[in-house]
Amino acid sequence: MNDVNLDKASGMSKASLILGICSIIPFAGYASALAALILGIVDLVKIKDKKAGAPGKKLDIVGIVLALVLPWVLVIILTSIFGAAYFEAIGRNFMIR
Repeated sequence: MNDVNLDKASGMSKASLILGICSIIPFAGYASALAALILGIVDLVKIKDKKAGAPGKKLDIVGIVLALVLPWVLVIILTSIFGAAYFEAIGRNFMIR
């Protein structure tokens, strides 16, 4: 009656991990981070209800954490790059010779 293999990670957990990794991609990262969060949470609920395999729990948790952390890392990296370029450009205009 139950066609779910509880010994393997589900496709949702693998997708959550992959989308969590893809959340560092500029512009598309926020959409993939949201999808990773949703898939990870839904699959964790399925694992709790014994409708999905327990080995996928680790993948879900890692996908959720990456989806929460990597977009902020991207923002910090882009801000530092563009901020350094901006202040370099301003510094050249205000140099006293």
